[in-house]
Amino acid sequence: MSSGSLLWVDKYRPSTFDKFVINRDIADQLKKLVASGDFPHTLVYGPPGAGKKTLVMALLRELFGAGVEKAR
Repeated sequence: MSSGSLLWVDKYRPSTFDKFVINRDIADQLKKLVASGDFPHTLVYGPPGAGKKTLVMALLRELFGAGVEKAR
């Protein structure tokens, strides 16, 4: 596998809140918080594979733009 190829899970991971199917209600709540401009401290928890990283990455993308994956 070359360094440029993506894993299946990364290739098909939802990148915006509108593309969520499973955690739709949570994504909608986070989208409303981002739109309101009043975003409190947030704790994301759940079992492995529940979509925590995907939700957080979509949240960061919504807050800071598309280049957030490259930020350190």
